[in-house]
Amino acid sequence: MGQKLSICIFQFKIYNEVARNMVHLALLGAWHVHTKNFVKEALKTGIAELKVVWDDDEERGKAFAEQFGVAYEGDLDSVLSRKDIDAVMVECATAMHKEVIIKAANAKKHIFTDKALALTVQDCLAIKKAILDNGVKFAVSLESKIIGPYRYAKTLVDEGKLGRVTSAYFRRAHQAALDKTMLPTYWFDPAQTGGGVTLDLGCHGLYLLPHFCGMPKKVTCLMNELYGTGSDENSTTIIEFDSEAIGTSHTSFVSYRIDNLLEIIGTEGILVISGTNKSNFRVLLQSKHVPGHENLMPVPSENVPEDDELPSAQFVRLVSSDTELSLPYFDIDAAIGITRLIECAYESAKEQRHVMY
Repeated sequence: MGQKLSICIFQFKIYNEVARNMVHLALLGAWHVHTKNFVKEALKTGIAELKVVWDDDEERGKAFAEQFGVAYEGDLDSVLSRKDIDAVMVECATAMHKEVIIKAANAKKHIFTDKALALTVQDCLAIKKAILDNGVKFAVSLESKIIGPYRYAKTLVDEGKLGRVTSAYFRRAHQAALDKTMLPTYWFDPAQTGGGVTLDLGCHGLYLLPHFCGMPKKVTCLMNELYGTGSDENSTTIIEFDSEAIGTSHTSFVSYRIDNLLEIIGTEGILVISGTNKSNFRVLLQSKHVPGHENLMPVPSENVPEDDELPSAQFVRLVSSDTELSLPYFDIDAAIGITRLIECAYESAKEQRHVMY
């Protein structure tokens, strides 16, 4: 009898510990095309529960809430005043981020948000102040950083297996301006997005290049509109870094199909990664420091790490932790850095000149 009682007490303690660290989420907007996947990955951790959905578009919000079997609430202040909400996932229109995130911070809710954080660095700094003043945890979704082949690239760079990095090229492109059914129509409304392909799809290159090359110094950008979406559809941004490496980020809504390419060139090696997912990634390496790769050769799949958890899942674990305060790859300063590069790119394209970072 005593042994059974001890087991029950132990199980009760474990249950209470799990319950204490359970993260209760509110979704603030279902505007972003990746919202469903980010929410699913957060819930997959087993320590998160979605409690309510808010959206400024009632029809969209109710439809999303129904998918996850939770309530819809049309009053943002009502959601943020709830004591049973620990954290929010901000997936509303980019142009609304500043207002919504600052409100959430002032309500003492931990915050996950999609990129871009905001439309100007000034707005980002106001968000940062609200986050710091209220002592809430924050993470931004820079999800390409978790992809296995790109994690492999980061390890090679950090370990010096490519020597001194002198240049990097990243391309992410797809056919959204050609295929009118690919994205919601509001995706091309600058009043909601704040920009075109450079801000949206281009974000990935603008945060990956500094991930490999360090601190940006100078930015030059060319962009144009080819198919009448109302904003930039085709864009190339060149970044000179403090390390004197030169990075090129190309992004496009007028490509034949979805496509990614990363190339990193160093004084002692070359890395090329193509593909869009685990089924078609191809990794080629030439390195003075990796036996068997004296020439550009495919890297065996078993040598490439698996994808890490999406930032939305890592955010849930961050909130649940009593000791972790931030996620270095996804923190507020990383988010501000992207917005600054976006600002520089649009300023450069508009004024046809270099812009200092």
